[in-house]
Amino acid sequence: MIKKYNAVKNFDSDVSKSFVKGAAILTISMVIVKVFGLLNKVVLAAILSSYDVPGMTSFGTGLYANAYEIFVVIFTVATGGLPIAVSRLVSENMTKKRYKDVRQIQKLSVPFFTVLGLICTVIIGGACIPYSLAVIHQPYAIVPTLFLAPTVFFGCLASAYRGYYEGQRNMMPTAVSEIIEAVVKLVIGSALAYLILWAGMESNKASHSFLWMHFSNQEEALKTIFSLAVTGAIMGISLSSMASWLYYFTKFKVQGDGIPRQYYENSIDARQKRETFNMMIRTALPIAGGALVMSLASLIDSAIIQNVLLDLSHRHGHELMDQYGKFYPENAFHGKHVTIHTNLWGCYATALTLMQLVTAVTQAFGSSAMPNVTSAWTKGDKREFKQSMNTVLKMTMMFTLPMSLGLVVLAHPIMGFIYGSSPEIVEIGGNVLTVMGITTIFTAIITPICSMINGIGKVKVPMILYIICLFVKIGTSWIFVSIPEINIQGATVGSMVAYALICVIGMFLLVKYSGIVPDFFNTTIKPLAGAVYSSAAAYFTYKLAVPYLPSRVALIAAVLVAVIIYMAVLLIIRTFSAEEIKFLPKGEKIAKTLEKLHLIG
Repeated sequence: MIKKYNAVKNFDSDVSKSFVKGAAILTISMVIVKVFGLLNKVVLAAILSSYDVPGMTSFGTGLYANAYEIFVVIFTVATGGLPIAVSRLVSENMTKKRYKDVRQIQKLSVPFFTVLGLICTVIIGGACIPYSLAVIHQPYAIVPTLFLAPTVFFGCLASAYRGYYEGQRNMMPTAVSEIIEAVVKLVIGSALAYLILWAGMESNKASHSFLWMHFSNQEEALKTIFSLAVTGAIMGISLSSMASWLYYFTKFKVQGDGIPRQYYENSIDARQKRETFNMMIRTALPIAGGALVMSLASLIDSAIIQNVLLDLSHRHGHELMDQYGKFYPENAFHGKHVTIHTNLWGCYATALTLMQLVTAVTQAFGSSAMPNVTSAWTKGDKREFKQSMNTVLKMTMMFTLPMSLGLVVLAHPIMGFIYGSSPEIVEIGGNVLTVMGITTIFTAIITPICSMINGIGKVKVPMILYIICLFVKIGTSWIFVSIPEINIQGATVGSMVAYALICVIGMFLLVKYSGIVPDFFNTTIKPLAGAVYSSAAAYFTYKLAVPYLPSRVALIAAVLVAVIIYMAVLLIIRTFSAEEIKFLPKGEKIAKTLEKLHLIG
């Protein structure tokens, strides 16, 4: 007999334990997902570089990134912003024990998200041609972008269930669905990319054609075949999104909505459906608007950067060629079909993937914090609210700071470890990643800050913050990318300035509206001290080891030393409390040992 899921028992458990458990589940799943996502791009880069065609690896990764940019605008709103609204409403009604309203929210969200998914899929399908031809000036991006469209539909269907479970403080379904998605994407996407590239290159070699297409020259053949290989990888994404929805759908059908019959029967009557739907829309629109602004910022940033790079190739082509000529043929910088803007964007995207490994963890903290913060605020419990705020900020800083500074000091070795078969990605992407490491700190912190602001009911504030970020980011990126000597690295500088600004403003507003000042010394200063020592240890360990060891072995040694130094510093300066340690497996015993050594506060 299949055990029924009890959402009420899960929701009413200890808040701190609930947050730590939820954050741990999402963090582990996010790390697994992001590692698989990184592997997906690494495998794709390896597949594209297998025929050793100059410039085609970064060209392919650039097409992959370009397809993602227009897709993520719609997908982020549908699957990032709106589930948060459902989560907040479910959490609020669970706190008030309005279980009939909780069930009604779930029933209304499914058809709403289904219609939304269909609309968004059509929008992406219709926008891919004008976006590719008129915005980024890359016709080979049309087909990859088109094949991403179905992902939005299945993502929307899954999001209705995701928001429901997260609002009940149950993060396990999110974790399982994301792992399923990551595995399917890697296995099927990589297989399709390899098969299409192999079949295309063999067919072109034999008859200068592939499928129904006949090629007039080798340049056209290579760009077409490589773009279709990228499309194969993207087909894996659409299929993985469908697999994720099937998991949610099956789980809900088998285990039910999690509200035992006695709680449902004793609950007060639900609001009218129209009232519940209006509440959902009023909550969702500002949150979705904030997500839309951020994803639009990324899309506009991508378009502007690539257009500025394209303009640089016309006005300063020789200067760009002096910098990157050893990686790309002359026709990438001059002629009718210039590709340097796509190549450089592809290198930038590979560095961005590593940054997103860090920000994924803090997104997990934001998702886990939302129901706890909302519950504490709804009850008017300031002590519980401050505890939740300090916990999420401390965990965010503890993960973000050492990883971000690690990216700064080990940028090129890390890129070499992952993309060793693509020298242009290692060098250009490494330069980008050095600056991006600092940017990572601010992009990671802003997510939980905005989640907490949403949790106290100020759902319009994050959207305003993101609008400010959008304009600052566009302006600063334009200025710096326009400088020939800086070019693609200027995009990271723009992001750093914009996110740093809204982090400061966001924290100020969170304190202002909540009336609660977090413990900055324990949540930020102590993790920062540990991160500085650990990153210095990593840098010097690598420099001392690399003359005697292979680069990859030296990098692993540097990371291990950094982890040991980081944990040692955190313990020495007594960063952890006994209560926090007790949440860990065998926590009671560990806490007693550390208390005897005077290593916990």
